[in-house]
This record gives sequence, structure tokens and C-alpha cells, in this order.
Amino acid sequence: MSALDSAHHLVDVVIPAFNAGRYIDQTLESVALQGNIIKSVLIVNDGSTDNTAQVVDAFYQKHPHLTIHLIHQENQGLASARNTGLKAASAPYIALLDADDVWLAHKLSAQIAIFSDSNDPKLGVVYCAYELIDEESKPILGKNIIILPRLRGQIFSQLQTGNFISGSGSSVLIRASVFQDIGYFDETLVASEDWDMWLRIAKIFTFDYVNQVFVQIRVHPNNMQKDFLRMLTSDLAMLNKFCQHGKNNYFLLWKIRTILYKKNVSAQSIPGFDTCEPWVRSQLSDTQKQLWGIFMAPLNAVWEPLKKIRNFLFRKS
Repeated sequence: MSALDSAHHLVDVVIPAFNAGRYIDQTLESVALQGNIIKSVLIVNDGSTDNTAQVVDAFYQKHPHLTIHLIHQENQGLASARNTGLKAASAPYIALLDADDVWLAHKLSAQIAIFSDSNDPKLGVVYCAYELIDEESKPILGKNIIILPRLRGQIFSQLQTGNFISGSGSSVLIRASVFQDIGYFDETLVASEDWDMWLRIAKIFTFDYVNQVFVQIRVHPNNMQKDFLRMLTSDLAMLNKFCQHGKNNYFLLWKIRTILYKKNVSAQSIPGFDTCEPWVRSQLSDTQKQLWGIFMAPLNAVWEPLKKIRNFLFRKS
């Protein structure tokens, strides 16, 4: 245990919660493990219709030493709930945590140590590695979707091709003054608001990481990532946002075109398509989709047999 474990009141924890009654007690227990480094826990109840508030109240009765603020608002989405918490925060560092994820002990102190030991005055974010857990909090093994921490320093150019911040929202510790320079989460985005935020931060500040698993990300049927149309809507909004700022993100365009082709859906069916910039609409038109299908067909003809061979060679005995 480092000396920083005894540091007092350095971090405000912001937890957006919508119908989080099933998991939020375990989430809060993991916050309690962090010790005196926490100044306050800001839980934004985003219009929940379940017992979220009652679970939070019961937790506080067990942990009266923690400063917990339960803030109620009408349902406005994840970005809005995070912003509400950020505006109520007053500690020098902000930690985000989703209401169904879990921290491991010493997560915050390990990240504070990185800030304390750094000579970089522009260091704004420290993140960490993560693992996946299921609905019963059991580790999910064999997943190949985990993004290991690997980007540090000035990472804006790398982030333009995707959200490579391991663990994303639940893994980051952010210097509170960062938000004074770059503002809050974009509430027009229904997803990928994390990616948008990291991009905006990375334009001005640097990133670093702790190469250790300190976060458990819960995978369950209600995960937003499982709703491909919602994620596609978010990708489209991000592509449009790049375009509005004079950047044509061809990697993101490739991703959207590929999804449209594989799902056999039209870009016109994506909410918000009609209000996108002309360049975006033209690049995702039905004509472009047909051309993309012609381009992808020979690639798939080669790739699919290769995948079968790979799966056969590396199948479990």
C-alpha cells in the first residue's frame, strides 16, 4: 500500500445511474474500497423507475463515513447525467464510473501516483486496464475485445481512428481543471460520448496509464454496445462532427459502410442521417453502398475461408 492511500479528499466520483438497482450496491462497495482519497460520491439518478434510490440510501446507512450526494433529474441520457455530476464536483480530480461496473482496490491511489510522479504539466488523464465480468460478476474468459493500455503522451492522432482508451469511462481519472478548458460531454451523442471527450481532451492535454487491471466492465443484455443501430447512430454523429470541423474521417466512414453492407441496411434508416453534412450523406448513399459491396465481396471471399482455417487450427482441444 502506497503513502497515497492515506491521502484525503482528492477525488470526486461521478456515477450516472438509470435503473441501476440490481448492480449499484456492488459498484458502490468497490468505491468504498478506495479509502480516504475520495472526497464525495456524486450519484446522478437519471430518471430511474426501479429501486435505484432506495439501494443508494441503504448503502449510505452502511457507510455513513462516505460523503454521498444523490442527485435526481428527469431521464436525459448518460452524457447529461455525467455533466450534472461534473458540475456538482469540487475535488481536484474526477473519476467516472458506470453504475454496473466495479473498481478493484487501490485503483484511484495508483492513478493519483502517476499524476504525482509526472513532470508533465499537461497531463490530464490517467486510465488503466480492465477485464470483463458477466451478470453474476464472474470473469468472462477468452474474449479478444479487450483494449490494452498502450497510448500515452500526445495521442490525438491515434484517437482519431477509434476509442482506444482501455476501459473508457469507468477507467479514467481526470484532472478537474481539464473540464474548464474543454467543456462537458456532448449531450447530442447517444453513444461514443466518451470517445468524443477523449478527442477533445487530447487536443490540449496528454494521457498516461497504469498497466494493471483495476476495472471490471460488466457485460449483460442491456449493454448499449449490443444495440447496433444505436451505435451506428453514434458513429454517424461522430463522422458528421468530424466533417463539421473540416476533418473527413475515412476510418470511421469505412466502419459505417462495412456495417451497412453486412447488415444490409440503408444509411437513410439511421436516425439523424437527413441532418448530416452533405459530404456525409453523399458518402453513405445507396449508390456508395452498392459500390462498397462490390469492393468488399472479393475481400470476404478470401477472409471467410481464412477465418475458418484459423478457427480450426486454434480450436480448443
